[in-house]
Amino acid sequence: MTRRRGSRNSFDWAGLETLSVDEDELITPAQCRMARAGIVMSVRELARLADVSGLEVTRFENGNEGALPEIVRRFRLILESRGVRFLDGSEGGGVEITE
Repeated sequence: MTRRRGSRNSFDWAGLETLSVDEDELITPAQCRMARAGIVMSVRELARLADVSGLEVTRFENGNEGALPEIVRRFRLILESRGVRFLDGSEGGGVEITE
């Protein structure tokens, strides 16, 4: 089977579950969409790596309230591990692809 561009087999959560991300460090739905697009990662792949449903990713990215901070934290850690750097800004921030 051929791997699609940007796909990864799994995410190693060892040691990362104990890392904390403060509420003010959570990413925005727009940042999540931009980051996924920048590293060519599908909704399905992010969902699989975060151990949530694709609908959970879609709901968050569409701005629906109610995404658990723990889930958003997972999204951030996964995206950062793939070379995304999240930028703070007065208008909700942005992203930078470092790899």
